[in-house]
Amino acid sequence: MKGYIKNLIVCTFCLQLLVACAKTEEPPRRVGEELTYTNGVTKSLAQLLDSIPEASIYRAAFNRTSIQAYMDSLNEGVVKSPYTLFVPTNKAWEAAGYTKDNINAVPVAALDTIIRYLAVAGGMPATSKLYGGVLLYPLMYSDGDLTRTQVPGPFNAALAYFYRLTAGISDGVLQLNGKAVGKSPAIAATNGTIFMIDSLVIKPFYESYQVLAGDTSFSFYMAAMKKNNELYQQKGIIGAPYQNIQFNDTLSLVLTTGLTTPGTDPVSIVFAPDNNAFRKAGFNSIAAINSYIDKSALAASPDGTQLLTNMDSILVNHRLLINFNNNSNIRLNTNYSYLYTTSLLNGYYPSNLNNGNALGAITITRNNGQIILHRLDAPSGRGAVITTPSDITTLTGVIHRVDNLLLPTP
Repeated sequence: MKGYIKNLIVCTFCLQLLVACAKTEEPPRRVGEELTYTNGVTKSLAQLLDSIPEASIYRAAFNRTSIQAYMDSLNEGVVKSPYTLFVPTNKAWEAAGYTKDNINAVPVAALDTIIRYLAVAGGMPATSKLYGGVLLYPLMYSDGDLTRTQVPGPFNAALAYFYRLTAGISDGVLQLNGKAVGKSPAIAATNGTIFMIDSLVIKPFYESYQVLAGDTSFSFYMAAMKKNNELYQQKGIIGAPYQNIQFNDTLSLVLTTGLTTPGTDPVSIVFAPDNNAFRKAGFNSIAAINSYIDKSALAASPDGTQLLTNMDSILVNHRLLINFNNNSNIRLNTNYSYLYTTSLLNGYYPSNLNNGNALGAITITRNNGQIILHRLDAPSGRGAVITTPSDITTLTGVIHRVDNLLLPTP
């Protein structure tokens, strides 16, 4: 067992036991179960929302959507399923530009998307303790765009994409997608639980590739990956549609597949070196990076079985692959969820994280609130510190900015 979460309390919060729907137009959901914590609880979710002053904007938005009817429809033919609602306070809505005066003018589709992403099937007890990041599947419709344009090169993602939301409670602070969203105690209802949150958490809209490509501070990193791929293609190691995860630097950054079983879809955690990280290693321009790679002899990978460019032998250590298949068709890191800085700081994951030697591996240390990465094959080599902004959730995983290239030498 890969004990990646310490002392995980397996509560009656059945979100961990979600099963996929046969229909791709519905989110994955579990079969309904009676709540086990309703003693003394008399109000339903709807009644609670009506009684909480700080939930008035949420309630106005909720009432304009068809979410209640949708939730009811998912219960047809089964015992009534409870739900957990993460409800932004009025101040959270206002900080995002939504007020009591304009909420009725916001397009229903926009409200629907916001509220669905913060609603999950399953009744999370108000006393739940969640360590690390528990992977949840919100009440989202399938994306609808089942033929996304992939970079670099088209893939046919013929199956639905499942949106994901991670939740954790650390020192009494609720975190969603790695962000602290409040310390208010949960409120139990007869048919679920409400967590009031003080910031508006929205679904991701972009792939990791798109996020990195849109940030000029990562232009060296993007150029390096592009050049690596070009060299592999020239050597015949990879070719369209670039399906070899062993070599393709950008494959894990784009939506490559959709699966009918939630929890088995690939996710990548990217420790992205910014331009200054390359400059610290002596690469002061994209031209210098390209020249370095052009001189590559496709050096052997750490386990001696694969040929990597001189730059790629560095960059393979800057990403952790979850649920991707390696060259032997073995699924990588199947027991891992999204890795956020809070979980890494609290040691909820092992110190050594790897994709197998040929795909890179890192070791994690913590010092004065900093997360420091080293190559597992060179623990005394150059360390990379996770800096801000970090915990950037995308459609394909999480991006962490780091301040150094993971070199084998100091």
